[in-house]
Formats: sequence, C-alpha cells, structure tokens
Amino acid sequence: MSEPSNLINLLLSAVSSQPSAAAGIQATMQRATEFPSPAHARLAGIALDPAGRAAADQILDTFWADKSRQDDLLYNTGDTREVIVGSGFHAAAYAAIRVLSGFDRPLVLERSDRVGGTFAMTAQPTFYLNSRNRPGGAGLAGDQGASLNRLPGAPVQAANVSMAEFQTNADMAFVIRLALAQFADVVPGANVVSVSGDQGYVQVEIGDRGECEYGRLIDARGVGDPIAQKLANGTCLLTFPQFMQRMAGTWPLRGLRRVAVVGGGDSGKCAVESLLGIAPPPVMAAAALDHVDRIDWYSQTIPDTCDEWRDQVRGRYQAIGHYLRPDRFGVQRLAVLDRPAVPVALPDSVLIEGRTYDLVILCTGSREVEIDGLAASEFSLYSTADGVPVARQHVSMPAYRIGPHAQLPFTDRELADGIADIPANEVSMFRTAAKTAALAATLPETAEG
Repeated sequence: MSEPSNLINLLLSAVSSQPSAAAGIQATMQRATEFPSPAHARLAGIALDPAGRAAADQILDTFWADKSRQDDLLYNTGDTREVIVGSGFHAAAYAAIRVLSGFDRPLVLERSDRVGGTFAMTAQPTFYLNSRNRPGGAGLAGDQGASLNRLPGAPVQAANVSMAEFQTNADMAFVIRLALAQFADVVPGANVVSVSGDQGYVQVEIGDRGECEYGRLIDARGVGDPIAQKLANGTCLLTFPQFMQRMAGTWPLRGLRRVAVVGGGDSGKCAVESLLGIAPPPVMAAAALDHVDRIDWYSQTIPDTCDEWRDQVRGRYQAIGHYLRPDRFGVQRLAVLDRPAVPVALPDSVLIEGRTYDLVILCTGSREVEIDGLAASEFSLYSTADGVPVARQHVSMPAYRIGPHAQLPFTDRELADGIADIPANEVSMFRTAAKTAALAATLPETAEG
C-alpha cells in the first residue's frame, strides 16, 4: 500500500483512541511483520474486531456524508478528473489500481447513502459469498492457488478479515470501503441522471446537484435494480434486497410460518439459506421463536430432490439439498415447486395459487438502471494490447463500462477451463476483477480540458 490517505490516517487514529474498539489493532500489531506494512496490520485488526469495525464504519459514513466536502469535490476538482459511477467492488478495484499506477485519485459517485455496492446493502452480515475464502493472488475459478475474493490493490484483503470458509457480505463490504477510503474521493447520495459530451470530456448531471464536467467516466454500476421492485409492497411481498434489509433488523423471522421464494438463482439460494437458519445468523433470533415451518421454492431451473441437488449444484449451496428430504421425524421444511408463481398481495399476506403465505421473496433478477446517454447500445468492446476484452468503450465519449455491467464475453481461457459452463459466472464480479485492473493500469491520462 502507498502511504495511508488522510482518511485512512483519520480512521486509524480515531479507532486507536477508543479503548473498546482498539483491541483488534493491539492484537494484529503482535504479528505486524507478517503484513506488508504496519498500516496493513492495523487495518486488518480493525476488520477482525467487531467493535473496531463498527467504529470504523461510523467514521467512514460520517466523513463521506459531509455536505461541504461533497460540494467541494463535485465543483472544484477540475474538468480533467476521472469520475466513477458506482461504489462497489469494481469501482474500488479500478480506483486502487489507477492510483497505484501513478494516476490521480478518481471521484466516486454513489446514488445511495451507504458506500460499498451490493455487499454493503446491509451493515450486518446477511448472506455468504459464493467463492471460498483463501489467501493468494488473483486468479480464475479452479486455480487452487488463487483467492477469487481478492480485490486488486486493496489495503487489506478479504482473506485477512475472516477464517470462515465462505465470507459474509459485510466482510467484503468492509474491504471495498477501505479501498475507496485509501484510493478515491467519494460522494454518496449523488444520483447520476444523464451524461453527455464528446471525445474530450463528459458532462454529468447529478440529481439536484446540477451539472459537472469531467475528463473521463467509468461506469461501474452493478447488474441493476430488482425486476420485481414495483410489484413488491415492502411488507409481506419483498425483493431480495428488501429481504436482506429485514434480515439485518431485530427478530427478522418473527411471525413467519409459511414462506415462498420465487426464483432459483443465487439470490434465491441465499434467501432460502436465511429461512432455513444456515445463513449468517441475525443479530436477534432464537430457534424457538423464529422458526419457519414451511418454505415453498418456486423455480423451474433447480433440482427438486436431495440426490439431484447433490449431483447438479455447486458445493457452496450443498447444505440446502439436505432439506429437500424429510428429517428423522418425517417433516420436510423445504419443497421445490417446478412451476411459475404469480403472487397476489393481500393486506397482511400473499396468495400464490390460492395458498396463503406470511411472506413471499421475489428473487427474479435485476435490470439495468437507465441513465440518459449511457445506453448499452452506445458501447462496444474495448481490448488491451494482448487482445483480451476488459471493458466496453462509448462510441463518442471518454466513457467505459467495467465489471458485470459491461457484459464481457468469456475469453478462450475461460471457455477452455469450464468457467463458462456455470451460467452465474456470466455476471460474476470476481471473474472480471483482473480485467478491470488491466483497464485501470493501461488507460492513458485524461485529455487536457
């Protein structure tokens, strides 16, 4: 890591001064020689200690929320600066490699009030990542010496903050937020509504903040908003993000006896894990008080028996398959229903095929959030000198799409290694991490305004 940024120094000083939050720092400093630098060791100590992590999160949120600082960044930083739309994994990876390659800190615009992207949708752990937690450099799936959760250039890596086989969203969110604190200037609550310009600049309209001019735009948004967002009522009919918000609250499963999950993708699997009690445990939950008796899983894409599940589903989700058969008392809590579901919301419940549910979770995918001027049709593949597509480039503006949002094709290597055989890898953020790093390291400086 380069010298700690002003924000990282502020965070380290503030946490160190709080006795209740400094235990992790004191512990890791006993092993400081095993880290690249003392700052790395101290940040890992903060991440490992729940009290230290909570204190650091509050410090970051307070700093990023300051309105005068935000206005200064938006309007007084020059028209040649790079701006990144989105504050998730790929925004952090691009910013880190960009700065480590000798370029200026980019400006990050995040539409929500919480920085960190999909993994930071809740401050509490609510779901597990798909990739195993292990040390090592970046690599492809199947490379046993690689860490697929590695964020290129980050001041602390995911493998330094947990020993769990599969880490939680909160672990990766903290890594992302520390990387942004080190390598970028961040403005939350900045909703980009339109982009225009030519080969030399981009004009960005930001909600009620007006227009700002920059030298280059990096579109690092995720896969989009839930398709069923308008159908959900926020109470008994929820999207996956809404359900995860509920799981981060107090007594999240209270009063639930019969629940339906619609959709068989990774979001659906994470929702089912929460209902079965095999996801990260809620802050407040008790087996006797928060037990879901029956889960009906509407999906036409997943196995409906334990044996088929064991043969067809990757290891990360194997534990779910055990619940597709009766227990020793003859009770089966989980059933896969191989048919579409059309939920009908009532005031205090939801109907599917005439059956009443206390809660229905819609895990039916996401769609791109449209920004005027950044339509997908306006971008074409952009490759580095070795011919590998690493992003998409706008046809007329200095703008690039990165990460899953870029919809990059599988490379010949990925096809040969079988990575393309897993449909979920098409939008895997870890698959495209090295590609984002390559773009950040090779793009020239922005043109003079």
